[in-house]
Amino acid sequence: MEIALSKGEMELLQLLRSRGGRAELGDIGDKSRVAALSTLLKEKGLLEVVERKKKVLRLTERGIRHAKEGLPEEKILRILRERGKASLSELSSLMEEDELNVALGEGRRKGLLRIESRDGEVTVIPLSWEVPEREIIDKIMKGELEEEDVDQGILKSLRRRGLVETEEIAEAEIILTPLGLDAAEGRIPLIEEVGKLSRDLIVSGEWKKKKLKAYDVKASPPVVYPGKPHPYVYFLEEVREILIGMGFTEVKSPIVESEFWNFDVLFQAQDHPAREVHDSYKLAYPEAADLSRYDELVNRIARTHEDGWITGSKGWGYKWSFEIARRLILRSQTTAASARSLANGLEVPSKIFAIDKVFRPEAPDKTHAFEFHQCEGVVLAEGMNVRNLMGFLAEFSKNLGFKEVKFKPAYFPFTEPSVEAYVKHEKLGWIEIAGSGLFRPEMLIPLGYDYPRVQALAWGIGIGRLAMIKLGLEDIRELHSQNLDYLRKAPLVW
Repeated sequence: MEIALSKGEMELLQLLRSRGGRAELGDIGDKSRVAALSTLLKEKGLLEVVERKKKVLRLTERGIRHAKEGLPEEKILRILRERGKASLSELSSLMEEDELNVALGEGRRKGLLRIESRDGEVTVIPLSWEVPEREIIDKIMKGELEEEDVDQGILKSLRRRGLVETEEIAEAEIILTPLGLDAAEGRIPLIEEVGKLSRDLIVSGEWKKKKLKAYDVKASPPVVYPGKPHPYVYFLEEVREILIGMGFTEVKSPIVESEFWNFDVLFQAQDHPAREVHDSYKLAYPEAADLSRYDELVNRIARTHEDGWITGSKGWGYKWSFEIARRLILRSQTTAASARSLANGLEVPSKIFAIDKVFRPEAPDKTHAFEFHQCEGVVLAEGMNVRNLMGFLAEFSKNLGFKEVKFKPAYFPFTEPSVEAYVKHEKLGWIEIAGSGLFRPEMLIPLGYDYPRVQALAWGIGIGRLAMIKLGLEDIRELHSQNLDYLRKAPLVW
């Protein structure tokens, strides 16, 4: 009879023999290596592994501080050792109020001191110098102390004061079996097992004295998780590629935006509910934007809001405020990017889009977030109508993999007519994906476009909702998941 072992397994057998046939797993070298070798030797019947769990005590941050500086009752006893006794007023000048209160309470509870009141003066007198917790705290500081080795009354006191906590530790002891002992002492022949043949083994002929390790060719290979983009980032890039493929150009705008670009240029009245503090994030500093370079546009927007200017509209009929328009907020809609691009003078025809973060003070839940992505699209051209709008949205949806699309009339502040777009999901049914419409004359004419000859189709998509459908998620917060198990398994191709 002979037993084939690797060089490492042989070394572990001899080490255990020198230790009397047993040892703690973590006391004889690298723990992970010893654990792996122990598993192999256990499978061959040469040793057994005895596992147990123990509860050890650890000092909390407060406990460590008291261990170094002294417990409050120890501090008061040090003062009393020097003075014999002390008045409460004296102690108050030498100790912090909170610490003094703890010292007096713990000292009386443990019989360390007595408090006397005579002729209106309170005096503290020492009764004992031994603080029972000190010995336990010192032992914990020096190393592991098991919970079961401590007086339960003292332990309860330490826990009540938040000085210690319990940690459960798993331990394992490895013990040679009779077969393992025979092998270690040479009563059973051992032959070295090698995982692969080297050149030296072949040339020297030593390979004849070795045994090749058997391999299970049916065993699964290790799982490899290569680096890859976050699934949500990948999805947003897919949307970008679709829009660029449809002839659109991406535009950007600042995250910190003035209400002028975020609302006023879009013909949203200054008393619109979306401008309230519960619907927009206002900046505390700086508070206002510099709009001096846009003086002419500002005047046109002001007139349009007040009386309609030359747009054919009656406007909103109020006194427009330049100060409100200058207020800085976190961008609440990517339409601000479209407004800036249109104001810079787009060629006719043009197609632009924006995919970016917007911010709204929402209460976070499964379908709402205070920071999320919007996808904005604008087509500026002559002779545009609602049929063209629905055609663009239908093509975009189909490129994303949705075969059925339908529309219904809707209302939005800066488009007229307006429609909502819905797509058919196999499990969830019809889902709204976009609000859309044709920009109103009160928006296009002040920006310098020859309305109605030139029209602008526009839509805004809550792209996070589409991403949830594509990624099979039920909570919008999972779009920013840092769960490694999910990220490793999430596909990148649909």
